[in-house]
Amino acid sequence: MSWTYYAILHVASILLLTGIVFAVFGGAPEERRKQIMMAGGILSLLALVGGFGLAARKLGMANPLGWPAWLWVKVVCWLWLSAIAGIAYRRRAQTPRWIALTAFFLIVALAMVFLKPDFAG
Repeated sequence: MSWTYYAILHVASILLLTGIVFAVFGGAPEERRKQIMMAGGILSLLALVGGFGLAARKLGMANPLGWPAWLWVKVVCWLWLSAIAGIAYRRRAQTPRWIALTAFFLIVALAMVFLKPDFAG
């Protein structure tokens, strides 16, 4: 598949996953928890597949051991976005904190994509 396909898959799934996360922050009902968490898991997997496809196709980085630091920072941001919906369901009283941290991780991930900083020097 072309890198364009992976880019569309990655960006679309991240946008939808972000929407699900913020729906949980907004007070998604407990009765819909199973469906929301399943959708979040599927979208998280699609984001991962799209991201790895981009790393392999566009960037020529098939081996994770050779990835630059900015790509590992994006993986950490993806892990946060994948996990926070479940955490937010369990700890609703801390929603403002979760919103701030999620916004931070999203901004960091965007900065990594556009700036691709070299942390070595």
